[in-house]
Amino acid sequence: MTNSGEANGGAIARVGKLLWKPSGDRRTRLHGRNEDWGKTLRRHGERWKLRRPGWTFLLGTIAAASLVGMTPRPGFSAEEIILTYGFFERTIQVEDLAAFARGEHPSRQLAAYIRLFNLSERQLEEIRRILNLSLSNTLSQSLTLNNDSQSVNEAVLISQFLYTRQGQALLEIVGNVMQTPPRQSGFYAVRAALILAAADQPEGLTILNFLEKFPAPAIRVDAIRGLAIADQVGRTLSDAAQSVALVHGQAAIIASEEPEAMVREARQLVGASPPYEALRSELRVPNRRFQANLYLPSPSNARIVLPTQVPVIVISHGLGDSRFSYDYLATYLARRGFVVVVPDHPGSNSQQIENLLEGLSQNVVSDEEFVARPQDVSALLDTLEIHLAGNSIWRDRINWQNVGIIGQSFGGYTALALAGAPVQTGSQPEICGSQLIPVNPSLLLQCQAESLSTLPPLQDDRVRAVLLVNPVGSALFGPTGYGTVQVPTLILAGVADTVAPALPEQIRPFTWLQTPDRYLVLVGSLTHFSVIPEVPRRGASLSVPLALIGPNPNLARSYLEVLSLGFFQTHLVGDTRYASILTARYLQEAMAGELLTPVSLIRDLPPAVLQQAISP
Repeated sequence: MTNSGEANGGAIARVGKLLWKPSGDRRTRLHGRNEDWGKTLRRHGERWKLRRPGWTFLLGTIAAASLVGMTPRPGFSAEEIILTYGFFERTIQVEDLAAFARGEHPSRQLAAYIRLFNLSERQLEEIRRILNLSLSNTLSQSLTLNNDSQSVNEAVLISQFLYTRQGQALLEIVGNVMQTPPRQSGFYAVRAALILAAADQPEGLTILNFLEKFPAPAIRVDAIRGLAIADQVGRTLSDAAQSVALVHGQAAIIASEEPEAMVREARQLVGASPPYEALRSELRVPNRRFQANLYLPSPSNARIVLPTQVPVIVISHGLGDSRFSYDYLATYLARRGFVVVVPDHPGSNSQQIENLLEGLSQNVVSDEEFVARPQDVSALLDTLEIHLAGNSIWRDRINWQNVGIIGQSFGGYTALALAGAPVQTGSQPEICGSQLIPVNPSLLLQCQAESLSTLPPLQDDRVRAVLLVNPVGSALFGPTGYGTVQVPTLILAGVADTVAPALPEQIRPFTWLQTPDRYLVLVGSLTHFSVIPEVPRRGASLSVPLALIGPNPNLARSYLEVLSLGFFQTHLVGDTRYASILTARYLQEAMAGELLTPVSLIRDLPPAVLQQAISP
């Protein structure tokens, strides 16, 4: 333990006294014989059909808890882990697990558990890696510091998030599995340990340091709850793999039946030189107090004439981004004849995240943001129409009843609300009270809408087509909400998206759509952040680690550019030639050999077919 850690010992002990009040002798427990206890676990494991990744999840939890015992500790510190399964309990000495983490052979006790859970050498190595994992490097890569003390920033970051509703939701889940000895939730103990470890330098937030700060003499792991989460993780991963295989397989069949001529035409359209330049200016929305970037096409030479009835495209950024995040996409579309406008959503943009990190905001987003975002876009369109009415070039060239929306992540919610999808405020409790959050982190944001009783009408009849990129909305809209959307809809999903995973947030919601013009594009290796370039920011901010951006983000952005061109030329301009871009064969052949393949497009997927594929 470092000196700074010893200095924190008294505080940790005081926190522990508040969090844990002993009730009787904790050594008095029900201990069945090894074979009986093991049979019970195996029987229930078979009943749950728990897959091997699930056992790894549970053993990883137990192993992580063991790190409390790797160095001497003042005050309260765990000497053992109590693994509880109903009335059956077994203890694991932390010294045994600490030795295993250092690379030594498992003790006799650990060897019995390894046989019980039938863990392979590969899984044991993964558990050992988790035991030795440091979180400081990840945080330092993600956190853009604005002062000289990294420890303060790490502690502030952790503290600020854990006191938000999203952070508390995660603590509820973790605390129900990792408990204090008298079976109380570890909610407060986990939060205290995370904050204290983050502030403890030079170690910082490591798994070891976190567990050294756990303010209780033992850590109780509720195996039933842990296995339930692990089972959910295993089943979800399996279902996701089956659904991805289904989409890719259907797209391959469709592509084999489409004519080669469509591919040639699509290549010509995509490869044509853009006829316009993009002129960017700033637009202020006075009654809503936010700004937007406006992109107007300008003829590249005197022989080119601007078209009439030009559509408007609004790009709605996701949580923590800004009006500059999609400058590349707005420029691309403006050079091809569209008027594009990109608003800052002030309650969920990069400034809001800075406010959170600097202690100026207590929430990731406010409840009002679910209403403010769509209303901001409608107000922006009103302001833009007034602004261009005084422009002699543009006053008669725009069709204000022909608007397209591109929405990424939380912006996908915005686009769907504007397109007519009503939020199902009564449908969240069943989903948000389940074990789905560990496999679908976007629910942390979506479930915040539980507190909203009613929402005003958010649909804007000017919106005639929406393109959704990694959208979130499964819990917000449900089948009823998605089924209400009647405008053309394209959903772009990434197989590698771990924030808004493809199956629950894009593939399954696609089956709920009833609009005749619907498209699902599924891209291998595309993550939640692949299409978002890094934008320089002032103050404290979060940067996405390279591992979460995925391979070749420039290529991912070019995919979005091409899909946007084909979709809006087809459904806003009415140029049917561009429908050749929205074909399975073009996407498969044009993207062949690229890093993000396969790229698959389908236009229909009945819910029963998806359900049969993931639950044979």
